[in-house]
Amino acid sequence: MRLQLAAAPLAGLATVALGVAAPAAFADDRAEVSTSLFAEKRDGGKGGLTVIHPQADFGIDLGRFVSLDASYSADAVSGATSVIYQADAVSSATKFSDTRQEGTVGLGFHGRRSRIDFSATLGTERDYLSHAIGGGASIDLPGRNTTVAVAYSHSFDQVCDKDNGTLTPEETKALTGADPCNKTDGVFGKDKPGTTIWRDLSIDTAQVTVTQNLTPTMNLQIAGYGQVLEGFQSNPYRRVRIGQNSPQEHIPNTRDRWSLSARLNRFLPKLHGAVHFDARFYDDTWRVIAGDVELGYSQYIGKSLLLRLHARVYQQSAAKFFKDAFFYQTESTAGEFFTGDRELSPVRNAIIGGKLTLITLGGDKPVWGLFDKLQLNIKADVLLLDVLPADNLADNPMGIDKQFIYGGSLIDAVILQLGLLGNY
Repeated sequence: MRLQLAAAPLAGLATVALGVAAPAAFADDRAEVSTSLFAEKRDGGKGGLTVIHPQADFGIDLGRFVSLDASYSADAVSGATSVIYQADAVSSATKFSDTRQEGTVGLGFHGRRSRIDFSATLGTERDYLSHAIGGGASIDLPGRNTTVAVAYSHSFDQVCDKDNGTLTPEETKALTGADPCNKTDGVFGKDKPGTTIWRDLSIDTAQVTVTQNLTPTMNLQIAGYGQVLEGFQSNPYRRVRIGQNSPQEHIPNTRDRWSLSARLNRFLPKLHGAVHFDARFYDDTWRVIAGDVELGYSQYIGKSLLLRLHARVYQQSAAKFFKDAFFYQTESTAGEFFTGDRELSPVRNAIIGGKLTLITLGGDKPVWGLFDKLQLNIKADVLLLDVLPADNLADNPMGIDKQFIYGGSLIDAVILQLGLLGNY
């Protein structure tokens, strides 16, 4: 099953990550290898998720102005999840496992005040194919107090789906793990009429960023982001209980979304620390409106320790066609579309946490005989659910808020990270 790790977690979890820089042939070349573990557990053992994510990144400088980069990553996913979005969906769970692999190559050209990069990515998994091309450019304006950057990417994706022929949305069947998405006559991504069909999804993403030094100790960054998705966006495995039927979820094929964010950093010389402020607004054509605010503080302790504390509050409204499972089952849909995606539900949460970094400089002798600088990072975050009063998130005792929270407590998730980074 496809896994999107970018979304904020809504169930209890623990994460551990470890990254180590590996040696390369030349001093200006770059290599980094990392592995992360994501583990999620839901209340009462009714589902959960485990993801092992190895990643390797390599870079070579081809002279003074050209660089070549390559990366590889994989997700080995296993766990259990509810098949049908319904009022008692957590009463049972179906086990699944899958492996996703992705490779990227990039070519960059850089000068004294400017840089331009191009990249191509190929990602494969049992039920999803992704081909993406992209590019980005940045330039420091005269005086080097202002940096302007632009980026664009286009993805040519394909999603495996059940071949439902001419069935109406209320009659469609969902995929199961036994459907041969990638085993049709030995060809990956080939339709098997009457069983599976591959549907297109195109994604265009653009971003513009302006970074401005306001004073010698303070800078501001403004970023605008836009994305257009066109094609099949439903989860081909997820079913929704509507009355007595359980058809595959059905959501629009077009989604336009945009966001505007601002980040302010202020260095405090007397304290040898810095304060950070982040704010973001998000909107899309599905009427999901969201915003978040984050405050942070970084403090050097001596020359080798860096402590960072942060707190973030996030809230979003539900998509215009989203309903809690109880109301789908008793009142039917809110129009043509219906979904059980928790990322399209009303959400409110907060994250508080901290990160401690131990920095070791090699000086005249390399650290461990290899690195110029070594950083050990320890990070912990706690995700709190429904931290502010709002009736619209708590009215329904049968809804999505009861299906995905862990233990019914204020603490919804714990995230732990351990990282080791070496520079040479």
